[in-house]
Amino acid sequence: MAEKIPVTRLDDPASTRSASDALGEGNDLLLDSIHDFANKLTQTGAREALQRYVDWQVAQRNAEDVDAVELDPSQVPDFAPVSINLDLTTACNYQCDHCVDLDILNTGVRYDHDKLLSSLALMAERGLKSVIVIGGGEPTLYPKFGETIRFMKSLGLQIAIVSNGTGNLKIAEVADCMDKNDWVRLSLDSGSDETFQAMHNPRKSFSLYDICAAVPKIRAANPDLTVGFSYIVTWRGANINDRDIVENLHEIAQATQLARDSQFSYISFKPFLTRDEVNNAEVIGINEQTHKEAIVSAIQQQVDDAVIMATSDFKVHRSTGLKALLEGQIQKLEKQPQQCHMQFFRQVLSPLGLYNCPVYRNQPHGKLGDKNAVSDTQAYEATRGVAANLIRDFNATTNCEKVTCLYNDVNWWIEGLIQNPDAMATLSDNNTDPDYFL
Repeated sequence: MAEKIPVTRLDDPASTRSASDALGEGNDLLLDSIHDFANKLTQTGAREALQRYVDWQVAQRNAEDVDAVELDPSQVPDFAPVSINLDLTTACNYQCDHCVDLDILNTGVRYDHDKLLSSLALMAERGLKSVIVIGGGEPTLYPKFGETIRFMKSLGLQIAIVSNGTGNLKIAEVADCMDKNDWVRLSLDSGSDETFQAMHNPRKSFSLYDICAAVPKIRAANPDLTVGFSYIVTWRGANINDRDIVENLHEIAQATQLARDSQFSYISFKPFLTRDEVNNAEVIGINEQTHKEAIVSAIQQQVDDAVIMATSDFKVHRSTGLKALLEGQIQKLEKQPQQCHMQFFRQVLSPLGLYNCPVYRNQPHGKLGDKNAVSDTQAYEATRGVAANLIRDFNATTNCEKVTCLYNDVNWWIEGLIQNPDAMATLSDNNTDPDYFL
């Protein structure tokens, strides 16, 4: 069992410490709406899970047996995560130089397809609202990709697909079952085919321009579907997997023009991530030794040139991580509360297992169970107990101290609700067009 973390009791004077106190003065980092997870958790269908979670945490912190070795799983709120990342496969037809999951690709580990569908159905029954089909491999290589997408839509789930673009025709074939709240994002990271080839090393003859040329087919199949161009910004000196990464920051504006001309709905920029040497967490791979000031200045200039290309039909997004890098606020997003509450609301299901966070995909300290951890009621109940203990025992303050966490803001917000549970009654209901992607 992991080392126990001392739990702050509600009658402890230190428990009055607020999220704003923890983040410090001047924390004015503006979140993109897609990263405003606190707002999303007040939506109908998610708010009940939030209320029950806060009530459970309050009860745990006030319990007489707060030092119990194992938490009572029957007391854990009976809710599946609101949102999951779903890795359909470990197979990939690229060899990207900047891949943080290189060691798990093409391992041959697979789902039992019927158990995968059973897992999804059970989670949907218990409160799952959205699935981001992503990572670990290229999802369109899954033999039953189309069937799985249509099955999840039949369950009433919101669906997002993150792909490298080589399966665009397969995505176009299922676009008809998706709706305006669903989305597709292609990981392309370049403005020229020369840089694309150097960064992605496709196993077959795929070109950046051919991938982009197929986007109008997806849009034609479903004009309401949002299709995004994802761009991981890299720089000279970036390194992962013991290799230097191809620099692409000089093609940000060029890629923006390509994305707009190719009928993408938006382009989104995020900073390059590497693995921390201590615990393998995903962290922004920049430091003073890589000429940080000059890199940030060059990125800012390119982003400024990109932003002016936005139109009413084409958006330019800077991820929360990139904003933190450009605005010198990385350290503020690295200051985590002791408990990561989002482990309850968002998880990762992979052929390699069920994990507490995308940052810890395939890392043993973030593992909640194997690939069948929620495939039937008995397994689901056991996994609730494992999740409860990990929420208590996983110390985010230390484990995630170098992570520029997308969930930093919402974790502190939930911590504030636990410390002041009466505030739940003051939250406004969010009845806008639902977005359950976390």
